[in-house]
Amino acid sequence: MNQQGKHVYQFGSFRIDHVERLLRRGGEVIPLTPKAIETLLVLAAGGGRVVEKEELIRTVWPDSFVEEGSLARNISMLRKALGDGYIETIARRGYRFTTPVSEMREDVDSGRSLAVLPLANLSGEPSEIYFADGMTDELISYLLKIDALSVSSRTSVMAYRDAKKPLREIARELGVNWVVEGTVLQSEGRVRISVRLVDGATERHLWSGKYEREMRDVLALQSEVAGDISREIRIQLTPPEKARLAQSRSVNPEAYQDYLRGRFFWNKRTAEGLRKARECFEQAIGKDPSYAPAHCGLADTWALMGSTGYDLVPPKDAMPRARAAAGNALEIDDTLAEAHATLGYVKLAYEWDLAGAERALARALELKPNYAITYQWQGELWMARSCPDEAIGAFRHALDLDPLSVPCNLGLGWSYYFCRKDDLAIGQFLRTLEIAPNVPMALYGLGLAFQHKGQHRKGLGEFRKSYESSGGGAAAVMLLGVTHALSGRTKSADKELAKLRGLAKQGYVPSVYEAFVHVALGDLDRAFEALYRAVEERSSYMIFLNVQPSFENMRSDRRYADLLKLFGDRPLC
Repeated sequence: MNQQGKHVYQFGSFRIDHVERLLRRGGEVIPLTPKAIETLLVLAAGGGRVVEKEELIRTVWPDSFVEEGSLARNISMLRKALGDGYIETIARRGYRFTTPVSEMREDVDSGRSLAVLPLANLSGEPSEIYFADGMTDELISYLLKIDALSVSSRTSVMAYRDAKKPLREIARELGVNWVVEGTVLQSEGRVRISVRLVDGATERHLWSGKYEREMRDVLALQSEVAGDISREIRIQLTPPEKARLAQSRSVNPEAYQDYLRGRFFWNKRTAEGLRKARECFEQAIGKDPSYAPAHCGLADTWALMGSTGYDLVPPKDAMPRARAAAGNALEIDDTLAEAHATLGYVKLAYEWDLAGAERALARALELKPNYAITYQWQGELWMARSCPDEAIGAFRHALDLDPLSVPCNLGLGWSYYFCRKDDLAIGQFLRTLEIAPNVPMALYGLGLAFQHKGQHRKGLGEFRKSYESSGGGAAAVMLLGVTHALSGRTKSADKELAKLRGLAKQGYVPSVYEAFVHVALGDLDRAFEALYRAVEERSSYMIFLNVQPSFENMRSDRRYADLLKLFGDRPLC
C-alpha cells in the first residue's frame, strides 16, 4: 500500500494542510472560501516574510485579472476567522504572517482512495455527453459499494471534465492516491468502455482494461470494472460487498438511456432541467416498469419540484407523487438506499413525520453510508428539531463526502444562518458562490445574513443580483419586499407584494413568501394568515418555523405557539 505525504501548517490552535484545504481549530472546521484558503496557505508558507500583494494575486488568481479589493476581502475574512495577531499589513507592500508556523509532513494512507474522472465521449456527438456522464456516475456508484474504498464524489470529479491539468495535480487536489480515466462509446446496441488506473503521485500507468457488452448487460459490465479495480488496488472484498457488486440485472436498453438522460437533467437542478428529467424518468418507467432506479429518479424529481425554493409545483401535487414513486422503487428493490433517503425527505418536508423521516434516513445510511444527500437531509431534520450542533455536523459530513456539492454547501450556509452565526453563514455562502456563481439560493442566504446583521444595503445588493439571476423569481421578489419594509420604504414593499400576487396568478407561489413581507412590515395579522395558508399547502419551509430568524418578533404572540402545535410532537435536543 503506497504512503503519500502531505504538508500541514500548525499555528496557534489552528492547522491547515494542502490536501484537505480546510482550516481546523481542534475538531472544528472554520468555513472559508476556496480563495481565502489559498491566500492563507501562501501566507503560512511564507515563513514570516512579507508577501507582496502582486505575488498573492498572481498565486491565488493565476488565470484571472482581479482588483486589489478582492485580496483585501480575503484578508478581512481571514482576520475574522483567526482573530487578531496573525496577519500584519505592511503599508503599500503586502502582508506578513506574524505567528510562528510549524510545517510538518504527515504520512497518510491514501492507497484506498481514488477518483473516477469523467469518461470521455468517443461518439463525437455533443448530444451523447449524457451517456458518458451517466456511465461515469454508474461506475462511481458501483465503487461506492466497497466500504474500504474512499471514492471522490460525482460533483467533485465533474469539475475536471476537459481539464488540462496533469493527473498528479488532480490527484493532489482531490486528495486521492489513484485516478481512473477512460473512454466510453455506445454503438449498434453495444457499449464499450476502456479504463486505466494511474498512480496519482507519479502518474505511472498501473493497469488498463477494455470491456464490451450488449447494452442490456451494461450493469454487469460496470460491476466487472469495479471488481477489477478493487483487485488492482489490493482490496479484499467482504462477502456482503461481493454480493452487492454481483447485484446486476439485465436492463431494457432504451429505458436505461432514458434513465441516464433523466439523471443528466436532474443534476442541473434548474426548473427546465427538472421538467425534462421528469419526462425522461417517466419514459424509462413506461419502457421498463421493473427498473427501480427510474422510479427513484422520478421520486427525486417530484420531491425537488415540490420544495420551497424551486416552487415548480404545489407540494400537495408533487410530494404524494414523490412518495408513491419512492414506494414503487422500494417494492422492486428494498436495498436501494437513494429511495429510502428520498422517502425520508418526503416524510420530513411534507408529512412532517420527523420520527418516520429519521428511520428512513437511518436505513439509507445503513445501506449506503457514503451517500452525501442523506446527510444533507439529516441536517434539515436536525434543524427542524432545533438541534443546531447536530445539523451543522451533518452538513459538514455531507461536504466531507461531496465538497463541491452546491446543495450541501447551501445546507451548511443555511444552518449557520438559522443558528444566528451570521459571519459563518456569509463565509459559507461566499464559498458556495465561488463553486456556482450567481446561484439564486446562495444569493438569498447571503443577503439574509447581511440583513440579519443590520447591513440592509449589502443585503439589498445581493437580492438585486438574485432577482436578475432567477429571472424575477418569486423568492427574489419577496426578499426585495422584506428589505424595503425593514428600511422603512413601505410603498416599495407594497409594490413587491403586488408582484408576488401577480406571479401567483401565473404559477405556484408559496404563501410563506407573503408572510415574510408582512412580518417585515409589522403586520402580524396578515403574516399569520399567510402562515396558516402555508400550513394548508404543506410548504416544506414550515419545518424551519421555529428557527427562522426573520420570525423573531412573532414568537411572543400566542398564535405562534398555536402554529407550532400543528406540527405535532417534535422532540428537541
